[in-house]
Amino acid sequence: MANVYFGDTIGVADNNWNTSIQFTVSGVTETPTAGATYNNNGITFTVTSASIAAGSGTINAGGSGTSTASGTLTKVSGTGDATISFSAKADVNWFSDPGFVCGYCGCTGFPGFNVPGTPLGRLPTTADTCIIGNTINTPSYITPWPSALTLTGIEYNTGVNAGVITAGTFSGTMTFVSFGDPFVGGTIVCNGALVGAIIITGGTFTGSVGDSIVRISGGTFSGAVSASSQLIINGTPVFNGTIVASAGTSTAMAGSFSIESGTPVFNCAIPNNFQTYTLRNGVYTQPFVLGLTAPTSGTGCNITIGNTFSTSLNVTMNCKRTGQGFINIFGGVFTGLLTINKLSTVVVTISGGSYSPPAVTTPSIKSGSNMTFSFAAVPFDPGFRAGGGTFNPTVLLSGTTNDILGSGLQ
Repeated sequence: MANVYFGDTIGVADNNWNTSIQFTVSGVTETPTAGATYNNNGITFTVTSASIAAGSGTINAGGSGTSTASGTLTKVSGTGDATISFSAKADVNWFSDPGFVCGYCGCTGFPGFNVPGTPLGRLPTTADTCIIGNTINTPSYITPWPSALTLTGIEYNTGVNAGVITAGTFSGTMTFVSFGDPFVGGTIVCNGALVGAIIITGGTFTGSVGDSIVRISGGTFSGAVSASSQLIINGTPVFNGTIVASAGTSTAMAGSFSIESGTPVFNCAIPNNFQTYTLRNGVYTQPFVLGLTAPTSGTGCNITIGNTFSTSLNVTMNCKRTGQGFINIFGGVFTGLLTINKLSTVVVTISGGSYSPPAVTTPSIKSGSNMTFSFAAVPFDPGFRAGGGTFNPTVLLSGTTNDILGSGLQ
């Protein structure tokens, strides 16, 4: 099994997985279209694209080997001339090594010296370990691609090209290396696991997604999405599977869950064992329990609610780790019951928002014509009078008409 690289320090001819060779041609009368096949040197090449003007130009193609240095392409199938003459060829896109950059290297005598990669001279096979260091917009004809691959960055003299895949179906494990911030998006379909420094901007994911830091700004997820350090969410991703705080336990909280922008959709619960929560706008379908009720180790829970947050679901916030944690509510709309369970040392800051919990049946004690309400059963007031919020619960009284309408309610 060999490492093969999509892209080198110079770049790629196009963003097509299936391009491995570029022919310089002349005398073309009928431009070959993508999918046409031509033979040379005992290798069948499938055309991926062509750029022809006045009969001359280039043809990009892919095959299991390389061609002669110059010669004739003979058509096997598809649209195009029966034979096409080429004066030169270059093995492109796929490399057996990516080369290197010797920036400001004294041995070259000038800065920014690029050493090109070594051309592979063929398309990769499923036995190769594919390392993606440039953008792929057109995936392999092998669908799904069954083998594991790696997305990383490849350095060139002015920066780094990131490995990017925006199309295709993949069933192997996909590993992200943080150099260059590689990512996947577009219409990609991943049925295997995603691991590493994961960045996702779109696609469909049926396998597990998880590592230390996971950044998601799009896509649909039916498998588990987990993060041990940070789960950062933007845009409009849809979570239909599960979300996991992989470093948290039933007695200790760890990692952070943060919604930075957009309107993500959660058709699953947000776990209660992240250590830090930042909630903003979103579509939520499950009640919230933020923080453990009885943590015995680790750090306390930190909860921040932004002013775009809105829910009709019940929200429970737990800050129960001795001497640690905080709750900051900057705004939002709470039309479900808000419950805050905290230690006396935990600071709760409320600077805005609207709070209208649903009706609560309040026990009362009747003495003659007087009735006294039990304050213990009224929803906890976490500092609304000191903050800028409005608190409008409705209380249901239980008893007969005479009990409820009796004079002297206190």
